Amino acid sequence: MKTNVVMISKDRDLFGVTIKQDTKTSFMSLTDLQEAYTRKRIQEGWNDKRIENILSNKESAERIYYILEKQGYMIETGFPVFMEMVKKESLIKVMKKFGAYKTVGRGENRRTMCNPYIWVLVAMELNPMLYAEVVTWLTDKLILNRIEAGDRYNALSRAASRFKDVDYVKIAKGLNYIVFNIHESMIRNKATEAELKELEQTQGNLIWAIDMGYIKSFDELIDMMRKMYKKKWLK
Repeated sequence: MKTNVVMISKDRDLFGVTIKQDTKTSFMSLTDLQEAYTRKRIQEGWNDKRIENILSNKESAERIYYILEKQGYMIETGFPVFMEMVKKESLIKVMKKFGAYKTVGRGENRRTMCNPYIWVLVAMELNPMLYAEVVTWLTDKLILNRIEAGDRYNALSRAASRFKDVDYVKIAKGLNYIVFNIHESMIRNKATEAELKELEQTQGNLIWAIDMGYIKSFDELIDMMRKMYKKKWLK
């Protein structure tokens, strides 16, 4: 699963704001984090804090260096050199240079994304309550399940390729109806962890049925998917 997709799942809801995350890079949206903090700050009476201010102090630069160093970003750059670069250019520019921070989109869709560990560091600096809310996100299987579901769909497509007149779009739509009870563009990017796991298992069951010879044609595959849909939603 190599395509970079932005996750917009309700499993990533933070104080009413859906935190976007890239599946390929795992980068998370600082723009959404700032919005979530601002909403909760107004409700709770927290101090007004800005992410750009957190990313402009020396302590953040020191911590971020060791995050990047641990992940292999600093292959030839030592701590003194890194800090001198930050002093001359700013921490944000240095993070961009090392590929740990980026700005994407235009106009209303413009957003800032960063390495997920840096994102959590910023969340922790904003407020302890906010940090407690998001720390478990990086230990769940949302991104992993989406990648596995995508890989399993490729395997299902290969298994079905032995049949004549295969309509892969029809297979994809059928899977969406089974798992989500609806088909719409990009629906899987909004899926929860449980839905992605169900999608992976459904595809696995169909692959097994094809490989074992229980499904011998494309028509039989579609018929099996219809039965799976009815079994789940028409009980």
